[in-house]
Amino acid sequence: MYHVIVIGGASAGLTAAMYTSRQGLKTLVITKDIGGQALLTNDIENYPAFEHISGFELMSKFEQHAK
Repeated sequence: MYHVIVIGGASAGLTAAMYTSRQGLKTLVITKDIGGQALLTNDIENYPAFEHISGFELMSKFEQHAK
């Protein structure tokens, strides 16, 4: 049984899952694939802590952090 079920594995869903997990809540993320629309973006500019990063690279970092 899970305390929280997050629908969607893009940046908002993964962030929600990270915060609920940090609070000690057993969390499940349901998604077709990790990354969402960001995976289709070649260049993301001015995202906090990154001046330039590809959407794929950013979502890979989100996925690593969420695990």
